Amino acid sequence: MKSITIIDDEFSFGGFTSGNEGIWTRNAPTDPPTDDYISLSERLEAPLSRIIRPYQASGDKVEIVGAEHGGMGVIKDNVLKKVDGIVTAEKGIVLSVLAADCVPIYLIDKKAAVIGLLHCGWHSAAGSLLHNAVQRMKELGASAAEIQVITGPHICHECYEVGEDVRKVYAEAFTEKQLDAIFTTIDDKLYLHLSEAVRSKAAAEDIPDENISAINCCTFNDESLYSYRRGDRSRQNAAFIMMKA
Repeated sequence: MKSITIIDDEFSFGGFTSGNEGIWTRNAPTDPPTDDYISLSERLEAPLSRIIRPYQASGDKVEIVGAEHGGMGVIKDNVLKKVDGIVTAEKGIVLSVLAADCVPIYLIDKKAAVIGLLHCGWHSAAGSLLHNAVQRMKELGASAAEIQVITGPHICHECYEVGEDVRKVYAEAFTEKQLDAIFTTIDDKLYLHLSEAVRSKAAAEDIPDENISAINCCTFNDESLYSYRRGDRSRQNAAFIMMKA
């Protein structure tokens, strides 16, 4: 198992882990929680009924969650379907998403006491996922000037080869200058820099550049983490964050 601490201060604790088995999803909503979620619950000293996982769809939908959503996707069925971002203003709730190359994005506004967590693939990075998350956080009292954005471990720009079809999608969402930072060509192959795309989207939301940071860890290169591109099809990593009581 590999576990990375993303943030640990007086306000919040967030991390990224492969778990012991990399199995977080149950076969049916009535199945018991997976061993990895049980271990995470024990580690965080948070009951499973306070952990939330949306059913992701690599889209742009973001929902505000609270205690009433506790346990969804972990120990009971889920109303958070086709949701790739969740935000909350409630302490003691653990937000979680799964990823095996996509970018987990941690969002924190200490002043407003609001946090968020996103599952961001290449399509969502070019879309409205981050914008929608910021809007949801604002509904809870957050402001762009105070939001901290951290991109967690994901496949890096030296490993994430994509086709011209991806660049065409990005060309509709970013300027040419931004595209030059987001894409790299090596030996006639095109590579995508996801965290740069996130940075550009965050800047468009008026989030200060000094509030945007990235964890330098590639899921493809680090074999102690799971990577879809490397061949992991049934195992994933989990990202999580919670406000401290």
